[in-house]
Amino acid sequence: MTTKIAHIADTHLGYRQYGLLEREEDFYDTFKIMIDDMIDKKVDYVLHCGDLFDQPKPPIKALLVAQECFMKLIDHGIDIYVIAGNHDILQKRNTSIPQELYENDHFHIITLKNDHYIIEEDIFIGGMPFLSKNYEEITKGILNDLAQAARGHKHKILMLHGGIPKYFDFNCEFELDTIPEGFDYYALGHIHQRILEKDFKNGILSYPGCIDIKDKGEISEYKKNGKGYNLLTIDEDINVEFIDFKLKRKFINKEIKYYQLDEELAKIEENIQNEILITEDTKKPILILNIVEGNFNRTDVSARIYEQFEDLTLSIRLSFEPTILDDTNKPIPDINDLNPRSMLEIKLKEKYSEGVDEEYGKEISTLGVGLYDNLIQQNLEEAVRISKDYYNKHYGLEDENNDN
Repeated sequence: MTTKIAHIADTHLGYRQYGLLEREEDFYDTFKIMIDDMIDKKVDYVLHCGDLFDQPKPPIKALLVAQECFMKLIDHGIDIYVIAGNHDILQKRNTSIPQELYENDHFHIITLKNDHYIIEEDIFIGGMPFLSKNYEEITKGILNDLAQAARGHKHKILMLHGGIPKYFDFNCEFELDTIPEGFDYYALGHIHQRILEKDFKNGILSYPGCIDIKDKGEISEYKKNGKGYNLLTIDEDINVEFIDFKLKRKFINKEIKYYQLDEELAKIEENIQNEILITEDTKKPILILNIVEGNFNRTDVSARIYEQFEDLTLSIRLSFEPTILDDTNKPIPDINDLNPRSMLEIKLKEKYSEGVDEEYGKEISTLGVGLYDNLIQQNLEEAVRISKDYYNKHYGLEDENNDN
């Protein structure tokens, strides 16, 4: 008997890129197209590996689109299994996730208490919701228990949401040795690029990636690997096929040297007029330009680009790196490209790269980012817990009632 399973993740429904309603609608459109394709391909089950929504309190439109799509799957006899990603979870105790709105006999949420299902004759599907790096020891215990529960089953699938050092540069949720052996397919979410490794702990590991372009850093990867979902075909073995979709809205992302500005802008305009806007089905592109080198006035260059492209594009995103050097003869980074979290990451990376004590640097990185992420969400309870755990571990703080 052959079983078909669709593996999808990081749909981020409700995400409004650059504050544009059109970009929010793009994510809905792509999600609907992929759901229809799963139905056309007659999949038996759908696995969603986290970040269904972009925030734990999604807009009503996002909730309705998800409901519409899940009901369509169920009407075609397709069951859904989901885990919560970091964007789905409000980091406070005893809070629900939006996926609970859809839970029924055909929509199954894998939780810490209800962590696995057996489907078909003997396919084990287990997993856990997102847990931050601060829960690493707890995560190890949970995953080891799941590996034991999966033993003896014919096919074993593990659903996780988080980064792994091999594929993610900073503050990963999982160490390589945290993830146990023994699974045939490791279905992951969180990393927005498509990753497929066919020899991961004697199984297959894959991130299907985000369904649309959420960050300009994903543009080049999209051109190389596309966007879509994974289709698993299970009989005696598990075979994985990436189902690719061409996004209807293009991103034009270029770095232009100031002395070539006229020539390059003319090429972009010609490309938009003659290749991108050739059908009614094609949407206006996003234009992202970084103007570098040379002594120029940013305001004048911005005005010129907007005048030329405002009617041809949905949005124009500009950054500038004029030839201004610091005392060490290095270019000064554009302040527009920095934000508090990225600046914190840069400083922590610098501390880590000093190599004086790598384990200490690693713990400080985890502590700093964990506190930042919780404090900006005003999640004081979790921030206090993280701080107490750190000080208990390193300084033997015994009085649990000490809130200082």
